[in-house]
This record gives sequence, structure tokens and C-alpha cells, in this order.
Amino acid sequence: TLDFDVVRNLIFQMDPTATVTEQAFTQAQLNGYVSIVKDGKMLVGMGWIFPRQTLLRKQAVIEDLVVDEAYRGKGYGEKILLDLIDWAKQNKIEVIELTTHPGRIAANSLYKKVGFVLHETNHYLLDRR
Repeated sequence: TLDFDVVRNLIFQMDPTATVTEQAFTQAQLNGYVSIVKDGKMLVGMGWIFPRQTLLRKQAVIEDLVVDEAYRGKGYGEKILLDLIDWAKQNKIEVIELTTHPGRIAANSLYKKVGFVLHETNHYLLDRR
């Protein structure tokens, strides 16, 4: 079982404005796959992938990939990412997508290292909160 306060802290490191509930975390696990990595018993990183079927193909989206600040640069992010990609292969996902801020240099480098290609597009959001 994961200590939800640790999960909340990881998400806060990624996005200090985010609010995450235990219910949302449970729903994320039910709707896809959450990869976690620990150092001993301590949760130090996680990432989430969820499938979606479009008219064209079976896709998946990677979201919320984060490693605790104290553990970055030790390969944990790559371990999580490769686990998420492996899950997608096992589930016959044709295309995996993710987004990240251009200023997240290490994350962008990691995604390119494992084979992601920057896809030029206009990404729009409609926030209906």
C-alpha cells in the first residue's frame, strides 16, 4: 500500500497548483496503469499511462511522471518510463503520447533518449473547472 501523503508530495513537486485525492488516484489505477519505483520502502517516483481507442488506432497517454527531487538523476525516471512503455506493448498500444513543458530539460532529454519524437502541433486546452 502506498502512503498517499507521499503520492501527494510527488504530484506537488511536479505541479504545486495540483490537487489530487485518494479517489482520483484509485480511479487512475483502475483506468490505466500506475508505475511506481521505490528506494527500499520509500516511494521515490511514479508515472501513469491510460489507454484510449480513437477512430484511427489504439493509443495511450503518459501523464504525471515524476521523481522526487532528492532522487532525480539516478535513472528512476527512465525506469518508470520504460515500464510504462512495456505495459503499452503488452496491451497492443500503437501510439504513445505525452506532453511536457519545454523548460523541463531533463524530462525532454529522457523522452528523446527512449525514442519519443517531438510532434509539432497546436495543443489547446479548455479548462471547465
